Amino acid sequence: MKNSRGIVWGGLLVILGVIWLLRSMNLLNIDWDLVLPYWPVLLILAGAILMAAGRERGSGGIVALLITLAVFGGVVNKTHQAFDNHGDNWHFGWDDDDDDHEYGYHHDDDDNDDDDGDDEKDSDYQKEHWKEGDHPINGSYNHEMEDFIQKANFNLEGGAGSFSLNGNTAKLFEAATTSTIVGFKSNTSVNKLDNSASVTLKMEDGNVKIKNGEVSNQAKIQLNEKPIWNVDLGIGAGKGDFDFSNYKVEKLKVSTGVADMDIRVGDKLPVAIIEIEAGVASVTLEIPESVGCEMRMDGALNAKNIEGLSKIGDGHYRSSNFDTATKKVIVHYEGGLTSINIKRY
Repeated sequence: MKNSRGIVWGGLLVILGVIWLLRSMNLLNIDWDLVLPYWPVLLILAGAILMAAGRERGSGGIVALLITLAVFGGVVNKTHQAFDNHGDNWHFGWDDDDDDHEYGYHHDDDDNDDDDGDDEKDSDYQKEHWKEGDHPINGSYNHEMEDFIQKANFNLEGGAGSFSLNGNTAKLFEAATTSTIVGFKSNTSVNKLDNSASVTLKMEDGNVKIKNGEVSNQAKIQLNEKPIWNVDLGIGAGKGDFDFSNYKVEKLKVSTGVADMDIRVGDKLPVAIIEIEAGVASVTLEIPESVGCEMRMDGALNAKNIEGLSKIGDGHYRSSNFDTATKKVIVHYEGGLTSINIKRY
């Protein structure tokens, strides 16, 4: 029994270690969506070993290891499928008790600018999955920029979808959204006493679907470059592409679950603070070479590729120009089973 237990735990550690070593060396990129459905093969192997080896010493541990891996693979695969009962589609549901935000969307049936390809995908998706009462929602949101606004907060509650932010707008903010299942809502408030504004963009409560990896829920966002921004991004699952290089971002907070996040920051302020909390996610952070960078990292089983940063302590990394640089970016990163990449440009 002790020998079997040792094989199980030792085997698991060896497998996890090899996988994460190869990932950190960029030698392994596994598409788990293709691998996980075949977890029953491990049970077949375990049964074959039992029949062939009988009670031979060591076979019990190998069988137990295979069964453990099969159970883990089955649980992960079923959890994956639980997001959707339709095979290749994922459902993401969430509840939010905040009902005091203003609704700011309107239907835009003539929106056919640069998204014809996405519209065709959404159309195919709709034909296959819409139920009676479902309807497409194209939203447009904005708030006028006022001269007194010097600081602003932007809060994105994204749920699941594809989100992008880049470019400049003469308004305080603009957003164009497309969704086949649920809509978005937005609220903006201003405070003349402290020359500030707060903007919220969030998805309504509902069930979000992703078909074959294609996300039908999208939001394209632009902010005004004049204010100093504090940004809070919350994305449960999907894709995020955020370019803050032209914005004065004082603090950026990112919370994400199962997502692929690309974030670029600039050098508009003396100090910028970035806080990232990630689940099973891939995060790429681009930082100018001229900016001093420091990162503190917490969590286990994280693959990292941190270009231009050297380790100075446990989970503590710095660029060579951190002490001398006039502008600095300080990153606090917490994650588990994630991939973090820092690139200098």
